[in-house]
Amino acid sequence: MNKKLEIDKIIKNFAKNKSLPYANAITKIKKDRKGYFQAKDIKQQQKSLSTDRFQQYLKDIQENDTD
Repeated sequence: MNKKLEIDKIIKNFAKNKSLPYANAITKIKKDRKGYFQAKDIKQQQKSLSTDRFQQYLKDIQENDTD
């Protein structure tokens, strides 16, 4: 039973690590964690906000950016 769980865990890790979208996301997060999540948030806000509010959202981000 214990051996089966160990094999299942190895298979899950292998499948997850070989998944191209997963591997790309992990690489991007390691390079620039803040930028990755900020870009993800911007994409989500673009879908949910009107054009005017989205432009204001981008201006607020630009003004508050400390990098």
